[in-house]
Amino acid sequence: MTERRPTSQPILVVGAGITGLSAAWLLCRAGYSVTVREAAPDPGGLLAPVPFRGLPCDRGSHRIHPAAHPLLLELTESANWQTRPRRGKLVLGGQHMAYPLQMGDFLRGLGPKTAAHMAANYLVKPGARRGLKEWERDRADVEEDIGFEDFVIARVGRRAYQQFYAPYVEKVWGMHPSEISQTVAKARVSTASPMSTIKKALRPGQRQDAHFLYPSGGMAELVDFFLTGLLTAGVEVEFDSPVSHDDVRAWDGPVLFSGHLSHIAPDHGLEHRGLFLLHIALPKGTIGDTDTFYLPESQFDFGRVSQPARFSADLSDPDVDVLCAEVPQGRHPPDTDFTTQTDRINRQLTDAGIIQPGVALVDIQQTFCPRVYPMYTRGWLRRWRSALADVASMGEVFPIGRQGLFLHCNVDQCVHIADEAVQHIHSGGSAADWAKKADQFLSLRVRD
Repeated sequence: MTERRPTSQPILVVGAGITGLSAAWLLCRAGYSVTVREAAPDPGGLLAPVPFRGLPCDRGSHRIHPAAHPLLLELTESANWQTRPRRGKLVLGGQHMAYPLQMGDFLRGLGPKTAAHMAANYLVKPGARRGLKEWERDRADVEEDIGFEDFVIARVGRRAYQQFYAPYVEKVWGMHPSEISQTVAKARVSTASPMSTIKKALRPGQRQDAHFLYPSGGMAELVDFFLTGLLTAGVEVEFDSPVSHDDVRAWDGPVLFSGHLSHIAPDHGLEHRGLFLLHIALPKGTIGDTDTFYLPESQFDFGRVSQPARFSADLSDPDVDVLCAEVPQGRHPPDTDFTTQTDRINRQLTDAGIIQPGVALVDIQQTFCPRVYPMYTRGWLRRWRSALADVASMGEVFPIGRQGLFLHCNVDQCVHIADEAVQHIHSGGSAADWAKKADQFLSLRVRD
């Protein structure tokens, strides 16, 4: 870092999720006085564990990829990191295919007619080949946001769009894809950029994504690591301590805000959809060695089903197999109770080939996580920039992280953003300049 910015006021960090805790830790290391306030009774945010049958289960399928930003591992090098083999499966067209996906498997899953249609679209339709090559650049060029539907159809054809792309978007957001921004095409599923999948399939040697990194005690171990470091350093961390819009404005000094952007900029229509987590116990030996199943098709309520024991042996139950089924809110009301629909869940797990017919659920527990998926409707980018400008006008307020910047990003990316914000403050950067700088984080790509 450059010479320390002179300030006598403590810096307020709002939120004790991974972004807020890592930002506070970086500030503390740089010699700043820090106060952390968290509205919830416990730390962690989306990394807070969900207790199920005595196990500290993650809130879904979290993992650290080999291509992750190195800062997270540098900061937590004393944590008990494990290298785990990647054993995911995509369920498509009634088939199980290795995930991360190879293009040949993807085309087989689409079926011969759809695959032929997609190939014809690529070879014959004007602009389709260029559109595939420039997928990433084009989807971020939103001077005229044509919407997810038209963007994808122009590149892969209508049949592939209807079979693979549209169902997932409708499942997550509960809206017709024509209402969703073309920026969503950046990929929750790696095949959302077909050209990158083709290049990966042709790459010789071992795939970099054939393994992942994971802390032995679950992602909550990272939360404990940062929190313990802060408390040991004497940092004041307050729980059950919500921070209002007026509190932020009144703070005498910089504020790093990792809460929801809409909390301090409520007039810009930046909304979210939530996520239902179903932790399910099944008879021992039911599942096999698959760590995560991906299910984009509309006949399944869940979009992803993971097996915690395949992430770490410390998350294994000696008596049962445990699954975590993630059900995007989509069109489901927040008060939907899937624990009363065990026959439906059992049937879908069977139809997906995750369990065999006749296997009965031993136990099920539901957790609803509100405001997980940002609603990237058409025109959201203009509203987002306006919201950040409003926040900058409040004073020394710097939104950070997944929630504070209305992003959909990974754990390592949250830590990277925290570091960027700390360096920005340290160098004397203004809130207005941070609001402009935040545009660089729009290119972050979620890795499954």
